[in-house]
Amino acid sequence: MQAIEREIDRNRRFKGTFSLLMIDIDYFKEYNDRLGHLKGDRVLCTLSNLIEINTRQIDVVSRYGGEEFTVILPGIEKENAKIIAGKLRELIEHYHFPEQEGQPSGNLTISVGLASFPEDAETAKELIDKADKALYKAKESGRNRVCVYGVDVQ
Repeated sequence: MQAIEREIDRNRRFKGTFSLLMIDIDYFKEYNDRLGHLKGDRVLCTLSNLIEINTRQIDVVSRYGGEEFTVILPGIEKENAKIIAGKLRELIEHYHFPEQEGQPSGNLTISVGLASFPEDAETAKELIDKADKALYKAKESGRNRVCVYGVDVQ
């Protein structure tokens, strides 16, 4: 939250833009319940490392809670953020996590919601809420997809 607020302050001052990705691991509860919390924790660590090494050094990757992550993409407008989110989604879909074959889709996947400042929101809370609405739409629409606030959901 503090990183998002700092990014909003910076972008207000310099009239810039940034995007926020909300990422959730699809069917993670099933994986965790089936294989145990230690293996679930390893998946969380592996996934966060994959996101971090496949984003820029100035991007901010954070665990938001449970199996949710956020990625702040400074200077990235919605159109390019969607491309980045799609690449991360594909990367995770094709990565081989231990014992993922028992997942409903046969592998671990992520759903991603995306919103941008200032286009979609003026405050950190609004931006998170809108990215979260887009994430909910991605999950509701079948998971393993990227949904964009203002395009896929209002």
